[in-house]
Amino acid sequence: MKKVLVTGSSGRIGQAFFAAYQEHCEFFLTDMKKPAQPVPGTHRFVQSDLSDAKAADALCQGMDAVVHLAGIPDPDAEFAAVLPANILATTYLIEAARNAKVGRFVYASSAQTIEGYPVDRQIVPGMAVAPANLYGVSKCYGEALCSLYATQHGMSCVSLRIGAFEPADGPPLETKRDLSAWLSHRDATHLIDRAIQAEINGNFIAHGISNNRFKRLDLTETCKVLGYTPEDDAFSTFPIPSS
Repeated sequence: MKKVLVTGSSGRIGQAFFAAYQEHCEFFLTDMKKPAQPVPGTHRFVQSDLSDAKAADALCQGMDAVVHLAGIPDPDAEFAAVLPANILATTYLIEAARNAKVGRFVYASSAQTIEGYPVDRQIVPGMAVAPANLYGVSKCYGEALCSLYATQHGMSCVSLRIGAFEPADGPPLETKRDLSAWLSHRDATHLIDRAIQAEINGNFIAHGISNNRFKRLDLTETCKVLGYTPEDDAFSTFPIPSS
């Protein structure tokens, strides 16, 4: 069983991934918040603040993979919040992963890295980043950091541009753009697993949405490289809004 460090494990995606794959990996979970329920079995949890440069070193020791989900996922976040949570924490963690010779670094990026493009334009691999807010800028930084560590330090890194992660039984999505960028819980956990397991050398940026009828981000390359097979479609799951 792979030993996997999951940061931001008390967040929505972290909880969903742990619940889906706790029988398949040995998890070391970390977050600034304690989990709502005790961590079962051989899995472990440690409370930590990754904006402390020393916090990440011990966490990465002995890990086969790091799944970095921690951060502030707020398009309206100001720089004072983005700097420690999204920039410093990612910088310290990937350096710790390099020093610990972690085999795979999976980074939770965001569709906000390309949100500056018109909503009716599909994003395909190779397009320049176009953030529309500082949160998106911070995620562009994380993607660039993964590229740096892959090309200069030989690490294997996968950045996941996660779209609208909302539960199927939650409130209806408000816009067609949100439908086109939807990522279901089932597809999200499968995507993270493929990002850990796929044979990849160097750096890869993956598109993290479901198999929606209309797709904000093209999935062709992501499915090919990662072996990702999304099953859900927002346009069949939610009512279709007028805008």
